[in-house]
Order: sequence, then structure tokens, then C-alpha cells
Amino acid sequence: MPAIDPRLLYLNIPEMDADHERLVALTNKISAIVEQPEFRQKDFSTELRALKEYTLQHFSREEAYMAKIGYPGLAEHKIQHGRIIEALAKLAADGSTKGAKIALSLRLFTQVWLFEHISGQDGEYAKFVKGKS
Repeated sequence: MPAIDPRLLYLNIPEMDADHERLVALTNKISAIVEQPEFRQKDFSTELRALKEYTLQHFSREEAYMAKIGYPGLAEHKIQHGRIIEALAKLAADGSTKGAKIALSLRLFTQVWLFEHISGQDGEYAKFVKGKS
């Protein structure tokens, strides 16, 4: 599967686009590992930890930004963020972070989340920001 081009997910909010680029890079790294023949033996705990840590940092920055601009959908957006964090925690708790199941689950989760959340929910606050300009 080809790497995701972060420019496809730009919101034209520089601070958030930079964060999203980093999330895309983490996703592309996981995807590249899954493309390798020996991925079934790979321990994904490092990648999962990096993704979770950066996601938490990103959500914190994003929620602070939304509060600063007075985004009316902040409460719902926080709920969505909580669901994503729960899903990441479930991936980590599903036992071993080694093998095909975790690798493919992690890959699917990151790719779906990036497209659905960034282009969907994040796209809504980007429209709000543009409407204020």
C-alpha cells in the first residue's frame, strides 16, 4: 500500500497541519513495516507507544486551539478524541504487540482514523476558522 501523502489532509491551519504530518509519518512507518515479509515477528510496542504518546500530545494541542478560537463543537470533538484513545488502548491491551493481528489492526486503525477524523471532524473546525476570517 502506498504511503499516505500528508498534503491530502491539510486543513490550512499550520499548527494542526504540522501535527497531522507527524501522525501521517507514524502511520506510514507502521504501514511500511507491515509491507516487510518478516512483519509477523515484529514487536509493535515501540510504534504503538509512539503513536499513542503523539496522539495524546496532538489532541491536547488541538483542544487548546479549539478553546482559544471558541469552537462550538469542542465538547463533541473531545468525545471523539476519547474514543480514539480508547481504541488505541484496546489495541495495546489485546495481548501481544507482536504478529500479524496487531500489525494489521494498527495499520487499519491509523489509516481509517487519519482519513475519517482529520478530513471529517477536524475539517469541521477548519471550516469554522475560515468562517471567522
